[in-house]
Amino acid sequence: MNVDNLLATALNEANTKKIDYLEARWGNYCNQFLHARDSIVDMMNDESSAGMNVRIFHKGAWGFAAAMVKTAADVANLVEQAQKAASTSARISNKPLILTDLKPYQAQWQTPIQIDPFKVPLKEKLDLLQELNRLMLAHNQISEVSSWMRFFKTEKKYVNTIGTRTDQIIFRSDADYRATAVGNDRCESRSYQSIQLSAGYESVDAKAMLEAAPRVAREAIEQLTAKPWSKDHADLILMPSHTRLVIHETIGHATELDRILGWEADYAGTSFATPEKLDNYRYGSNCFNVTADRTMPHGLATCGFDDEGVQTGRWKIVTDGILTGYATTRDTAPMIDAKSSCGCAYADHWTSFPILRMANTSIDPGPKGSPTFKQLIENTENGILVDGMAAFSIDQQRINFQFGGDYCRAVRNGRIEEPLWNVVYEGNNPSFWSSMDAVCCSNEWRQYGVYGCAKGQPVQTTALTHGSAPLRLRNVSVRRSS
Repeated sequence: MNVDNLLATALNEANTKKIDYLEARWGNYCNQFLHARDSIVDMMNDESSAGMNVRIFHKGAWGFAAAMVKTAADVANLVEQAQKAASTSARISNKPLILTDLKPYQAQWQTPIQIDPFKVPLKEKLDLLQELNRLMLAHNQISEVSSWMRFFKTEKKYVNTIGTRTDQIIFRSDADYRATAVGNDRCESRSYQSIQLSAGYESVDAKAMLEAAPRVAREAIEQLTAKPWSKDHADLILMPSHTRLVIHETIGHATELDRILGWEADYAGTSFATPEKLDNYRYGSNCFNVTADRTMPHGLATCGFDDEGVQTGRWKIVTDGILTGYATTRDTAPMIDAKSSCGCAYADHWTSFPILRMANTSIDPGPKGSPTFKQLIENTENGILVDGMAAFSIDQQRINFQFGGDYCRAVRNGRIEEPLWNVVYEGNNPSFWSSMDAVCCSNEWRQYGVYGCAKGQPVQTTALTHGSAPLRLRNVSVRRSS
């Protein structure tokens, strides 16, 4: 049987068994990972997996089952397993779930691409990785280099008993590299700051990557002799390549409603941004505005429909510093009296149950008349410019945190000066974002990706885009390095 017939069989089974609500999803997940270390290619991985799952809602509880199905009998067995799981869940549930209403759709959606990354010759990809490594290794104090590419293609077909049928094809592409220098009793790394996209191979800008390789190597070497920041506080100017991780951890996860409700407490914690704070809690300064957007062009979390058949959209998380929105699903939205889901139910594989995942979440650029990056620097007397991601930590309620930058430089009297060593700053919600006093204008806004976001039990991973323009926060606590 073909896939369409398998899905139709699941709907027929629902009708025969008088199941109130059933949804079926078929998925084909392909990914390729290539990695080169120093002068050798040390990893080439191609994976592909296809199968089907069924989810049933019965008396306020979900039942789920997944398998590689080939026949009508296989599908009937899958529906039976999901039905049994739903019945069991309903019996032991303390509080039945309520689902938001769902509109039926008949639609197709695909990531716009120019070049299918899976059709690009392997040699072309590996030659680029090895040439990047060669350029970085040409610098004497560089002791190790690595470069890699990741490509993802997901084909999903979804149906439900209210009449929805969606077909989606989603691509993601990414290429990055890193140089590590050793000397002066230190080991320091610098990464290339690529902009990961939901796109085809055209997003791999080989020319820009090759031109930047010598600079990346030099900046790794500079950190071997760089001095630490000498004061307890600094004005921070955060670049979009850095804010992506800060947004992800302090805003994105903090405003996922399942986490807020305690559904993630056992594994990943809860959140301070509890429902009674909605529409009245000051999350940041007046210039702090955050938008969630599943429709963002080339966003890593962009698609047409979520895995519950909800059409995706955009909404405000923070408006003029006030908490105004959450990421929701059909079974969490009713808990805050929301009439509809934000379309945030996603599974990372055909074997996985859809869970709540944040959307592409970004800090809005400043309005007309906001400073340019050059003006922001010129207006800063005693600060640190933070570029790229490094180590971080954050507590279980998304309040207290520490972040480090991949490459930091001092800003004095309106000028970018020497690189700094081991910059780690500290903050807490909401005082950290309340110290934000400026964000650059829209033509300085950039989107960067975060891969490997882990959530759920069993653990699922995904990728998100977080954008911002360069922004400034005043008088932030900086950890003193020895």
